[in-house]
Amino acid sequence: MPLHSHGTEHVALVKWPEHEVFKPHRHLGGEEIFVLSGEFCDEHGRYPKGTWLRNPHMSTHHPFVEQETVIWVKTGHLG
Repeated sequence: MPLHSHGTEHVALVKWPEHEVFKPHRHLGGEEIFVLSGEFCDEHGRYPKGTWLRNPHMSTHHPFVEQETVIWVKTGHLG
């Protein structure tokens, strides 16, 4: 669900269904994630409910979840 968009900055709530795997990708302008429920995962670690992640400009990762997970995500603002 999109919440905000201005220029390169985008904010959304994202609900990941159980066993979802997202394609590997790079973040132009960085990314911040707050895990609202479930557990967000990537090749760097596992992040339970209440975790705040900050991925710098040009960082890459391959995210996935094992259980239904809801995240708040903001991209494009850490250039």
